[in-house]
Amino acid sequence: MVTLRDYQQTAVDAVLYAIDRRPVLAAPTGSGKTVMGVDIVRRHGGKVVWVAHRRELIHQAVAALRRLGIFPGLIMPDEPRTLADVQVGSVQTIARRGLPPCDLLVIDECHHVAAASYKVLEAPRILGLTATPFRLDGRGLRPPFQTLIQASSVAELCRAGYLVEPEVYAPPPPDLSGIKVRGGDYAVEALGAAMSAPKLVGDVVRHWQKLTPGRRTVVFAVSVAHSKAIVERFQDAGIAAEHLDADSTDRDDVLARLRTGQTHVVSNCMLLTEGWDLPALEVAVIARPTKSLCLHLQMIGRIMRACPDKAGAIVLDHAGNHAMHLRVTYPHEFTLDGVRREPRPAWHGLGRCPKCYMLLEPTWRRCPGCGFERPAPEIPKEGEGDLSKLGEVDEVPFEVRAAYWDALEDRRLQYGYREGWSLYRYQKRFGRWPLIATMQGRLVLVDPFKAGSLARESVYRELLSKARSNGWKDGWAAYQFKAKFGAWPEWRMQQRVRATAPITTESTAS
Repeated sequence: MVTLRDYQQTAVDAVLYAIDRRPVLAAPTGSGKTVMGVDIVRRHGGKVVWVAHRRELIHQAVAALRRLGIFPGLIMPDEPRTLADVQVGSVQTIARRGLPPCDLLVIDECHHVAAASYKVLEAPRILGLTATPFRLDGRGLRPPFQTLIQASSVAELCRAGYLVEPEVYAPPPPDLSGIKVRGGDYAVEALGAAMSAPKLVGDVVRHWQKLTPGRRTVVFAVSVAHSKAIVERFQDAGIAAEHLDADSTDRDDVLARLRTGQTHVVSNCMLLTEGWDLPALEVAVIARPTKSLCLHLQMIGRIMRACPDKAGAIVLDHAGNHAMHLRVTYPHEFTLDGVRREPRPAWHGLGRCPKCYMLLEPTWRRCPGCGFERPAPEIPKEGEGDLSKLGEVDEVPFEVRAAYWDALEDRRLQYGYREGWSLYRYQKRFGRWPLIATMQGRLVLVDPFKAGSLARESVYRELLSKARSNGWKDGWAAYQFKAKFGAWPEWRMQQRVRATAPITTESTAS
C-alpha cells in the first residue's frame, strides 16, 4: 500500500467524486501523477484500461500498479492478448486492435488527446492525467474532457520541498525574427538552422563549463542535427556527452551512464520531455526556442524532482523561453478551454544580472550567483526633467512609461515608501494618474489597449474594493472599468471578483 501525501489524497477524492464528468487530473511533473492515477484505479475497481503513447510511461504505470498488488495485462506489439481486469497499453496498438471493454479509460499525458490515434477511444468513464492540461499549441482539452482538477501548483510543491525550484540563467536570446510559425510553434527546419550557428552552440558549452561543470545535465535541442552538433562541441571540450533521438537503439544504456555519472551531458530532440525521470538530474540546457508553454514546462520539469543528494536545480535558457513563458512557478491560469494568457513586456518585470545572466526578482540589488551589485535606479529629482502636458502621455511610448514606473517602484521598495510615492511622481511626470495592477505582489503599469485578463481582473478588483470601502454600489467599479478599458468587465470576471474582492481603505487603480 502506498501512503499518499495530503494534496494527493485530496486530488484523488476529488477525481472519484467527479468521475462521471470526464475529469482531467492536472499535477505538476514530480508531484506523483502516476501514484495518484493508480490509486484511483484501485479505488474505482472494475475493468480499467490505461493508455500511454510511450513505452517508458507504460512501464512506469505497470510498476506502480504492481506495487499496489495489481498485476495488469500488457497491450503492446508482440504481447499476447489478456483478460486481466486492468490492462496497460500503447495507444498506437490499441488504435489498431480496438479498445477492450472497460468501465474506466485512463489516458496518460492526455494533452496529446488531439492526435488521430486517440479519436477511436471511447468508454463510459474517461480520466485524463497530465502535468500540462492543455495542448502543445495552447488550446484546451474540451472536448473530450469536462472537468479540471488540479492537485497542486508548482510553487506550492516547491515551498513544501517536494520539488526544487530552479535557478535560471538566461543569456541574451537568439534573434528569431525571421523564423516562421507553423501549428503554433516555430518551423523546425529554419529554427534548427538558426540555433546551429557555431557561436550559439559554443555558448551552450561555454556557459555550462562556467556555471555547472560536472553536473548531470540534459540538453533540449531543436533537431537531431542540432543535438549532434552540441554533443560534438561538448566532446571537443573533453566533456563526456552523448546524443539520443527516437532512432537510438542504446537509449537505456545512455541514460544508465548519465545516472551513474559516467556521462555528464545527454542531448536530445523531443525525446526526454515526457516519461523519463532521473531525480538526481540537476541541469537543463534549453537550446530549443518554443512558443509552447506546455513544452516549456515539460522540459524544465525534468530537473525539479527532489532528491537527497541533489545540490539544486539550474536552467541555462539559451532559447529566450523565459521571456515568453516566465518561470515555471508563475501562476498561469489553466482551464479546459486553454491557457489564459495576457500580453506582457519582455521578462515581465524579472531582473537579470548583466554579468552572469541569472534571472532575479525585480528589486534585486546583489546577484547571489556572482555577487555583482546593481546600481540604484536613476530617478529625476524634484523639478528636473520635462513635464508632460495633460494629454501628452498618449504620445509617450508605453514602454518608456513602463520603464519609468518600474524604476520608481524599485526605488520605493528599496526605501520602504508607501504606494502613493510612485503614483504621485508618475502623475507629476506625465500629467495623469497611472493605471496599475497588482501582479505577483508587484505593482505594474497597465496598457489599457493590450492588457490581458489577469491585469484587467486585478484592476477591476481594486476598483470594486474602493467602491465597497466607500459604501458605493458595485456598478461604480464597472463604469470606471469601462472608462479605462473601453469595454465593460466580462460577466464571469464580475462574478468571480465580487465573491472574493476584499474591502480596503484605498485603491491603487486610480
